[in-house]
Amino acid sequence: MNEAIDPLYNPWHPITNTVDLKHMGKLIEELNECSSAAARCIIQGIDQTEPTTSKVNRKWLEDEIADVLANINLVVDRFALNIDTKRVTGKMHRLKQWHEMA
Repeated sequence: MNEAIDPLYNPWHPITNTVDLKHMGKLIEELNECSSAAARCIIQGIDQTEPTTSKVNRKWLEDEIADVLANINLVVDRFALNIDTKRVTGKMHRLKQWHEMA
């Protein structure tokens, strides 16, 4: 049975605007690249050099974090997101406490 779903009963409304998709897709791509850089720092050490490119892991991580921050700002602007700075500050405080736990 290949009946179309009635849009009145469909709770899902995926993004179809190509510019919106580009914003979200690029953010996801950069987040994944940042994750890869962070994993490499854990595996090899933050001040070690990537064997193929000779790029220092610290520099790669710095570059990817900068790319993520840039894309976060673009997504926030594009979708007029309201980022709660109190939540950001509170999260940082709690994580700093957690990091210091032995």
